[in-house]
Amino acid sequence: MAWDDAKFERFVAETIRMARGQLPGYGYPHVVFPYPPDEELTCIGALRLLRGRLGQSGLAAELVPVSRYTALAVERYAQRELRDAEEYQRLQSDLSDPRTGLAARAAQLCAGDLNMKIAADTVLIVFRLGPLYPFGHVSTFLDALYRAGIRNTMGVAYPGTADGTALRFLGLLDPTGGYRGHVVT
Repeated sequence: MAWDDAKFERFVAETIRMARGQLPGYGYPHVVFPYPPDEELTCIGALRLLRGRLGQSGLAAELVPVSRYTALAVERYAQRELRDAEEYQRLQSDLSDPRTGLAARAAQLCAGDLNMKIAADTVLIVFRLGPLYPFGHVSTFLDALYRAGIRNTMGVAYPGTADGTALRFLGLLDPTGGYRGHVVT
């Protein structure tokens, strides 16, 4: 599957519509753009230009690289050696927990930053989601941001595929079905 310019243009247009209240978000003001994971660099390049494009439409935008918050969320584990299989199992369990695991911790750190530096009408361009894999789901991350008070319109660059509203994150089916935003197909 190759990069789809027309689909990206629909993502831009639908993000603008969502920010203006013209598109239903099914509970969340998120626009999810699935793209082929092997097109990550192409996607990053397109997203870097998106701030300016949204600005031309009168919208402020902020890039939110989730990889940064994921690294901060696991930082404490990097300082300690795991001694046996039981510790590895406990670490996997800790990181995978939907309420306190990697996705939730990264979202808390992200929300703390965003609450300090963005306005309520700023469009958030959420990308670099790959480091959540395989411990967390993007839907868990987005839900944790929402529960932390982040109600901004979000354009979410999703490294995976969509079959209707069923999404596969880096090939892994999200069993939560928790994408209540608008999925660009």
